[in-house]
Amino acid sequence: MNNFALRAVFMLAIVSLAGCSLFSQPDDTEKTLGNINGLKVRLLSNDPLETSHDDVIDRYQRYLDVATEPEMRIRVAHRIASLKLQAEEIALDKIPEGTDSGLDASATREERAQAIASIKDYESLLEAYPDRSDNDAMLYQLAKAYSMAGRMQSAIATLEQLVADFPRSVYYLEGEFRLAQLLYASGDYEGAEQAYQRLIDRGPDDNQYYVSAGYLQGWSIFKQDRLQDSLLAFTRLLDEQYPTVAALSDAKGGELDMLNDILRIMAIMFDDLGDWEQIALFYDQHGKRHYEYLIYDRLATLYYDKQYYKSGASTLRAFVLRYPDDVLAPVYYERLIEGYKTARYPNLMRKHKEIYIGMFGVGGNYWLNHTEAVQQKLEKTLATYIWDLAGFHHAWGQNSKKLKDKRERLGEAERWYKEYIRSFPEADDTVKAHFLLAEVAFELQDYPLAKDHYEIVAYQYPGYEKAAEAGYAAILAFNKYRPAKTEALAWRQATVASAMRFVQEFPQDERSGTVLVNTAEMLLKDKYYPQALTTARLASQVEADLPERYRYGAALVRGHASFEQGLFAESEEALGKALTYSKLDKKTRRELRDKVAATVYKQGEQAKEQGDLTAAVGHWRRLATVIPESSTRIIAEYDAATLLMQMKDYDQAIEVLLHFREQYPEHKLTADIPSKLIVAYEDKGEWRKAAFELQRIWNDGTDPEQQRIACYQSAEYFEKGGDLDNALVMYKRYAHSYKKPFDAAVEAHFKLNEIYAAQNDEEKRRFWLDKVITLHNKAGKDQTDRSRYLAASAAYELGEFERVKYEKIAITLPLDKSVTRKNAVMQAALKRYTQAVQIGVLEYTTSATYRIGQLYAQLSKALMESERPGGMDELELEEYQFLLEEQAFPLDEAAIEIHQTNANRTYDGLYDEWIKKSYRSLGTLMPGQYNKNEKALSYVDQIR
Repeated sequence: MNNFALRAVFMLAIVSLAGCSLFSQPDDTEKTLGNINGLKVRLLSNDPLETSHDDVIDRYQRYLDVATEPEMRIRVAHRIASLKLQAEEIALDKIPEGTDSGLDASATREERAQAIASIKDYESLLEAYPDRSDNDAMLYQLAKAYSMAGRMQSAIATLEQLVADFPRSVYYLEGEFRLAQLLYASGDYEGAEQAYQRLIDRGPDDNQYYVSAGYLQGWSIFKQDRLQDSLLAFTRLLDEQYPTVAALSDAKGGELDMLNDILRIMAIMFDDLGDWEQIALFYDQHGKRHYEYLIYDRLATLYYDKQYYKSGASTLRAFVLRYPDDVLAPVYYERLIEGYKTARYPNLMRKHKEIYIGMFGVGGNYWLNHTEAVQQKLEKTLATYIWDLAGFHHAWGQNSKKLKDKRERLGEAERWYKEYIRSFPEADDTVKAHFLLAEVAFELQDYPLAKDHYEIVAYQYPGYEKAAEAGYAAILAFNKYRPAKTEALAWRQATVASAMRFVQEFPQDERSGTVLVNTAEMLLKDKYYPQALTTARLASQVEADLPERYRYGAALVRGHASFEQGLFAESEEALGKALTYSKLDKKTRRELRDKVAATVYKQGEQAKEQGDLTAAVGHWRRLATVIPESSTRIIAEYDAATLLMQMKDYDQAIEVLLHFREQYPEHKLTADIPSKLIVAYEDKGEWRKAAFELQRIWNDGTDPEQQRIACYQSAEYFEKGGDLDNALVMYKRYAHSYKKPFDAAVEAHFKLNEIYAAQNDEEKRRFWLDKVITLHNKAGKDQTDRSRYLAASAAYELGEFERVKYEKIAITLPLDKSVTRKNAVMQAALKRYTQAVQIGVLEYTTSATYRIGQLYAQLSKALMESERPGGMDELELEEYQFLLEEQAFPLDEAAIEIHQTNANRTYDGLYDEWIKKSYRSLGTLMPGQYNKNEKALSYVDQIR
């Protein structure tokens, strides 16, 4: 067998016999090297060879005697040492349970010798080969051998060498951990701390000792009496291992044991540092933690276990004061109170019950900042504490002999009964608190408070067994009290009200009827309308049994009180009953009728507010029938008309408005009637009637601007209604009276022209058309496109008047007279047409231009066609003809030039009927140039 094959065989033998790890990690991280289980070698049961460790060692030894390869000799020597150590471990495993497992106890001399022999073998190998890369395994086994042999300092030194020289060894983590344990066990807490720190520095990844190192480091620091540093170490571990409240809740098994142990030792350290205040100081410095509540809990438990009740209570209170809004705050405070109860400190217990109620009471900041579930948990404790305090002080006060003590204790009881009522108004036993509070107040002679709570018991809890007793006690409290003069009236009213309420709830009282009426009258006199009405209604229920005077009184109170309460229909009905009283004097009757009128009017107002406009109108209009003499009727009718307008019931509105104006012509409201009638007439299309109302406003109004608008609008409406005569009157009034605003003024002038046009009154048209032009020309910067259009139109129309006149004048002999007359008219027409062109409105620019051209052409034609003088021979006629042509030629030239100007506007994209007519005229005046007939294809022909 060659060297390589032989080496492979020995390596296989080493692997098969070697254990898993000489320093395998125990299950419990608190165990030390002294109680580490030894390595167990498991042999196959069907192995035919009975081989002992000594036999194997002997065979390895014989191999060494003949082996020459250095590497194999080292490995075999290493293996011999391991087998000797393994034999020692097996021997230790055979020691019965319950005996000391140390080598100094029951290990045999032979076994100790084997451990020592293995140590010597390892030491020899390390000494012979100090630089081998696998010496970490030998150091690991050597440290274990030292430990088994009881040589702890040697084990420590070996492990220190291992972790120092082989930081990347597979044995490093375990070696560092075992080193820390040995240092801790030997009392070298500083060294242990450092070893544990090195493990921590390696981080949690692939480091099974990370958590244990953190935990044991905290203990190592604690053993050095460095409490602050130890607290920091444990805090770091808690932060990492229990980062959330859920993680704390989920801890179990070993994790839970470690958590509880950490909290216990931290509580001890905070106590050693001083007391519970050290917790806040520490975490204020290092940052608050979510698990602080557990530390307060453990420290309180520590104190309570020692029966240091005040210290335990102070610890719990410190947490509550530090975290007053924490969900555990009331729980801790309840535990505090329970501690004082256990310790039999009643004064402290009651004191802290008060504090508890103040901190966690209903409606306080804590209560409002937490959920309904938390509030429900608090309710039971709060109720118990409040009842305890109220009952304690009530009993003490009743038994006190000294007046001062009695009042003081009963005052405290009163305070707590009030607190219970405030906190739990819907609780089943709140009625009892009301009753007891009333009893305490009565005993303290606080009669107003007593009567309030007696009445609550009597009338808010009618099923309560002491309801009737409470109602009667309330009356007694009213009668006992002597108010100041300023309060006497109100107290008298309340006294009667309470008595009447008692009568109502307990009808066996024989005074019920007359007392109800008297009470109602008193309440009405004092203007206590709601209770007066209630009392009067109660009296009305039994009015059949009342004398007439009391029936009248009940009706009268009900009528006035319901009116003040806005119950106007009931008020009308009740006052109507009051009016039937046989002993009414004239003045009272008149006053009552006026009041009835007011109720009817108010019913209309209410109906309007509720959106029932028809009902509102009905109430207001019926007032004239119900109380015709009432002055309220005037307002009612006017309001009815206004509402009818809003409803657009214009027929009825017009009827009411016209009647109102007829009935009350001098009333100030009449001034607004025209504006309402105008709207109604407009909607009905009765323009002429609307115009007359506008005319009223123009005549009678006081607002100049409103008058101006009314004047113009009346003219429009007269025109719209076909009354042109009145329209002319109002337009003229406007035109003569209002020059501003300019737009309306110019429109009014033009409207007059239009109406006169419809009447074929040319003379008056000329007047108003000329006014339009004058207005426009004088407007300056106020000129508008509309005024420009109207002015151009007016100028053109005036030109047309002259043109028609011009065309009617024939040129006859003598020519000088007829031509002069025709020329004068032509000049007048030219002036107006030119004016229209100059204003610059396209529609009238082209038409006026055409008309100007035609004036010249027509005059030329008229000259040529004029009558010839008689008695002329042929030559004279020819000369006369030449003379006419000389006169006509310039006219034709002027006509051509003007028509060409019009025609040339086509180059600007303009073409209308007047330009077209200019073209035709040019065709007549210049046929050679303009009268060329070309065949034009129709659009249809072209597309074919």
